[in-house]
Amino acid sequence: MIKTRVSNNRLMKRIWQHKLFYLFMLPGIVWFFLFSYVPLYGIQVAFRDYNFVGGFTGSPWAGLKYFQQFFNYYQSGDIIRNTIIISLMKLLIGFPMPIILALLLNEVRMIKFKKTVQTLSYLPYFVSWIVVVTLMQRLLTPYGGPVNDLLGSFGAESIQFLNNPTWFYQMIVGSDIWKNIGWNSIIFMAAIAGIDQQLYEAAKMDGAGRFRQMWHVSLPGIRNVAIILFILAVGSLMSAGYEQLLLLNGPATANLGSVLDVHAINSGIREGRLSYAAAVGLFQSVIALILVVTVNRIARKVSDVSLF
Repeated sequence: MIKTRVSNNRLMKRIWQHKLFYLFMLPGIVWFFLFSYVPLYGIQVAFRDYNFVGGFTGSPWAGLKYFQQFFNYYQSGDIIRNTIIISLMKLLIGFPMPIILALLLNEVRMIKFKKTVQTLSYLPYFVSWIVVVTLMQRLLTPYGGPVNDLLGSFGAESIQFLNNPTWFYQMIVGSDIWKNIGWNSIIFMAAIAGIDQQLYEAAKMDGAGRFRQMWHVSLPGIRNVAIILFILAVGSLMSAGYEQLLLLNGPATANLGSVLDVHAINSGIREGRLSYAAAVGLFQSVIALILVVTVNRIARKVSDVSLF
């Protein structure tokens, strides 16, 4: 009892000593509490026959009824499979791209060119998916689109890129990389900037060229950051992105592009089945939590780097 009281006093004393730093944390804590923890109260909707008259607390309990409905749905297996395939492709192909961009930009010595490339690569992140898909339609259409015109100038036949099962995954992964590569590379650029320059000087004295410096100094320098971001990225494996799939998925690709996010949105917003949509969303969150904890544990054993 006395030890606990002494420990609490020491903790309060340390917090008071570093009060300015804790003050900086306050807005973040308030934001997380309001927008990440308070909404958790709504999870109970997945276990109730929700109606607007009864609200959260007045609607009758339904147990696991809506989870059973989802798993008994004849397309639930296809929806889960599509979500995992698209998310895995984005993770395995898209995750290394910002690292490669950051490493290449770090080797550029022309400052103006480097800043221009950085700015151009950041811009797509601020463009909405509606604009991105509209641009893709204009560029890739076989009816006067510049890409097909260029293919035609080389004697190739026009290609229907969009709403085509053959090109569906390439369009999904390619557009996702184009939109996010610049923004995601910022953290890796910051990590590279924090590497001790003496390591590069030592590598030069040992006769290392630019590529060997990148391989033996830059890559190990951002290794911990990359592992942390990879663990976080694995958490979104059950979330393929509803905006992109909602806009790029068409009748011809419906069997490939039906994912959990779109299914939940359609069920909750279009059909008004809020409890069912909440059950689907909760299923995604539970799987994401299991994945993050599992990968975090593996990363801690393999590399001594982990989130917690």
